[in-house]
Amino acid sequence: MAKLLQVVIGVDVGGTNTDAVLLAGRKVIASAKRMTTVDVTEGVLSAISAAIEQVHAKGYEVEVQQVNVGTTHFINAVLEKKNLARVSILRLCGAASRAFPPFCDMPPDLLKHVFGSGHFLSGGNQFDGREISALCPDEVRRCIRDVYAKGVRNVVVAGIFSSVIQDHENKVCEIIYAEYPDISFTASHVIGQIGMLERENAAVLNESLKPLCRKTLAAFRIAFDKLGLLCPFYLTQNDGTLIGSETALQYPVHTFASGATNSMRGAAYLSGLLNAVVCDIGGTSTDIGALVSGFPRESSTHIKVGEVRTNFRMPDVMSIALGGGSIVNCTGKTVTVGPLSVSYRLPVEAQVFGGSTLTATDVAVAAGFYELGDRSKVKAAEGVIDAALEEIHAMIEALIDKMKLSAGDIPVVLVGGGSILIDQNRSVKGVSYFVRPQHFDVANAVGAALSQVSGTVDLVASLVETSRSAALESARQQAVRLAVEAGATPESVQIVQIEDIPLTYLPGSATRIKVKAVGDLPRLSASLAVVEELLKECNLAAVITDLPRSQSPSSSAAANDCVEGNGLVTARTLDTLLVEKAVVKATAASSAALPADWTPTVIDGEWLLSEHDVECIAIGAGIMGCGGGGNPYIGKLGALHQLKLGRRLRVISPDSVTGGNVCIVLFMGAPLVCIEKLFSSEIQSAFEAVKEILCSGQYSYPNLESDLDVKKENGVKYIENFPRDFYKCSEKDNDVITALMPAEIGGLNSFMPLVVAAELDLPVVDADGMGRAFPELQMFTPFIYRDQYAPSCVSDENGVREVVLQADTPKELENHYRAICVNQGCMSGVCLTPIPAEEVCRVTVKYSMSRAWRLGQAVMEARVNHRHPVDTIMEHENAVLLIAGKIVDVQRRITGGFTRGHVDVEGFGEHDGHLLHVEFQNEYLIATMQTGGKTSEVKACVPNLIMMVDTDTGEPVNTDEVRYGLRVSVLSAASAPQIRTPEALKVVSPQAFGYNHVEYVERTDYVEYGSVVQT
Repeated sequence: MAKLLQVVIGVDVGGTNTDAVLLAGRKVIASAKRMTTVDVTEGVLSAISAAIEQVHAKGYEVEVQQVNVGTTHFINAVLEKKNLARVSILRLCGAASRAFPPFCDMPPDLLKHVFGSGHFLSGGNQFDGREISALCPDEVRRCIRDVYAKGVRNVVVAGIFSSVIQDHENKVCEIIYAEYPDISFTASHVIGQIGMLERENAAVLNESLKPLCRKTLAAFRIAFDKLGLLCPFYLTQNDGTLIGSETALQYPVHTFASGATNSMRGAAYLSGLLNAVVCDIGGTSTDIGALVSGFPRESSTHIKVGEVRTNFRMPDVMSIALGGGSIVNCTGKTVTVGPLSVSYRLPVEAQVFGGSTLTATDVAVAAGFYELGDRSKVKAAEGVIDAALEEIHAMIEALIDKMKLSAGDIPVVLVGGGSILIDQNRSVKGVSYFVRPQHFDVANAVGAALSQVSGTVDLVASLVETSRSAALESARQQAVRLAVEAGATPESVQIVQIEDIPLTYLPGSATRIKVKAVGDLPRLSASLAVVEELLKECNLAAVITDLPRSQSPSSSAAANDCVEGNGLVTARTLDTLLVEKAVVKATAASSAALPADWTPTVIDGEWLLSEHDVECIAIGAGIMGCGGGGNPYIGKLGALHQLKLGRRLRVISPDSVTGGNVCIVLFMGAPLVCIEKLFSSEIQSAFEAVKEILCSGQYSYPNLESDLDVKKENGVKYIENFPRDFYKCSEKDNDVITALMPAEIGGLNSFMPLVVAAELDLPVVDADGMGRAFPELQMFTPFIYRDQYAPSCVSDENGVREVVLQADTPKELENHYRAICVNQGCMSGVCLTPIPAEEVCRVTVKYSMSRAWRLGQAVMEARVNHRHPVDTIMEHENAVLLIAGKIVDVQRRITGGFTRGHVDVEGFGEHDGHLLHVEFQNEYLIATMQTGGKTSEVKACVPNLIMMVDTDTGEPVNTDEVRYGLRVSVLSAASAPQIRTPEALKVVSPQAFGYNHVEYVERTDYVEYGSVVQT
């Protein structure tokens, strides 16, 4: 009688191969590798059948407890833009977040496949859980009936800060189901993280895939039934855990990056290492990621999937073009490996198999790393093999160093068929040792076989009425509950990740908390004695199943062509269709397609910005932000949206402002809040209040002739709840305020005047009040050179306004507005006191928008012309390169609502042996150099610009983005003359930031380019 084994089957579908393993207890007892087929289910069944047959051949029967599959069906559907459903978005936002309609950040070629309709509804919450507005059930019912009448059956419900409190989203989903049970819906809080547009996008992708998901899972179920596998089956998720097939019907996007996570989880399982770097080398590429407590480290930034910007959980993975099929080239004395590859033709093209192409596999076999094919057939000139080995290991060393979690050495697990390229005994910088475990070639399928589920919480908590420990404990309990609801046994659940990050620009009462809990699914016990007996009989430690002889590389290529069958998205050379694992910022991703010889449009003294101009300004403003100011992406998107609406973005030279006043408008608040609670009409509301006061004729500094209640405290005289009907402006008042201007040219606020001015049909002055980004209002040049700081106004999205009639000092105005901002949900629109036209040139930094544009244009040209962008930045800004190296240490702390800390950059190349220590308070402030362990020397300090950029792309690296391993270049440039005068240095010198020991050394090599309007 045959002995019975209870097993779990793990399957991973790759671009070339589909792998399957049988896991009995904690042991891999069989594995198989088959070509991925046009109809993916056929390849899956073939691999499973082959693995089971290995066990049957030895006289054993298997009882399959569950099948876990990592599939590429759903990511392919998005990339190929096929089989997607139309979706409607119901955004619960009240009066907030209305400047950006739903779908506004969706690529046009995908939008036409998924757009159903977009709606603004009452509801939504502040970061601390307070309602923005009450939910209106009748409004929801009217809306959903309209959606249904349009024929849309898939709906996304997205509420502001639904990650903090889900009541509104859940209630709307209940209403939808009660009205139309046949409508499918996705609540955004179960899909994405903080970031409204990105979470909406992720939820749209999820909902659009549901019909395909139902067909796909039904096909898998039918296929498994044919094999007699009547057990449950699961899909592997992006975070390395499982999702039940029934649950996967609701969340198909959670499977997008399962390939990379399967390999990493399998590597951890096979090696026994919970904290390590995993290097997965395939035929054409190498993926590398970090294990933290046995799970892939998640990316901390946005991920683009098929050009869609999203923020759901994805692994932090880097990739390079190095694999077993990489072609080795020899030009003179230079030997290179890749990026070209023979790919799936390796068994025909490689020399060890009788081919004529020297590949990385040939190099590894010739070096004696692995026995494969015929080593004697490898032909290479003297020294080429050794040089190629040096190049391969140098590439891997650099990639490992980028991914490491800390400066110390760390073990590296090698998996994937191409991992034979690495010499395990070789000394590699930063690597304590290499491990290539048994079954390394099917680690991805092993990772799929692991039976764990998770629960994740990502929220912003207010610590005003609760302690940090209580908030963390509440988040822990929520994560554990979610893991148990996903199927984990309660006793097996453990916390594997916990983070809390205080929000910047605010008093320390708000913090972002992320907690992840993981637990095991119930599992029947396997007979360990039977498993050990089978392992001995089969010598399964070395099982590698050959590909069927009938499937030649040429037939494989044909099989992978893009074909549709039975309504399912099919596989096609998935190596080229994988999710974009390297995080690419929007400006970098699109720059190659943008014109490098663009000429701005100037008509009648006005520069009319185009989409390209906006992209350029975003790059330049990001760099000139000196690490702060917030990411300009949201502002850029707002400007682009105005262009789509047919409005004009008009810029004029400060020299041409001849009458009226110029208003300075900005957003105040936490950058994290600004990406979740998108702007609406806050700035417009504040602007209108200031305009009403000026036009009324009732204001004479510092008094307003009215019956309104005026209060004074802490050096500020103000009116709360300033009425909306204080004064009705008419056409005769249009010459009172004639233009707007940015407060700073760094980050988000560079764009806010452009967005507001487009709506008001006003021009924006080509100037600002800082020439960079600074954290506080007293560092604003019109406040340095003028002694009038009012009238000004701060407003929320509902038009609740507070007007300041007088402030004794700009610092007191800063403190007053910062406190109001917290009460308004950590995001407020501000209009500062207007500047008379005749004073604009005297008290501002002129031509700063033109400067940002020229810098961005130069970086774009460098990319198109394959020139190093850092060199371009140095030339344009007359900057000095302080160091090019790697971040080796980051420390942060919150003081007075600001993020303070330091970044240490260890030099390489010509900077080897140097360490640059950069202090920051939201922006980079002080840079000191240490050489050979000697005493530090100050190399740069405020108000001069200290700019940190990605060495390869020239993209800015902000203080909230710095982390160990990033390759960066740090540059210093002279500040504008207006912010290094004796008056300015009182508020922007090192001493103003508390660095009393640092003496400011003036740089006078600032280059003023003039306005684009004039040139």
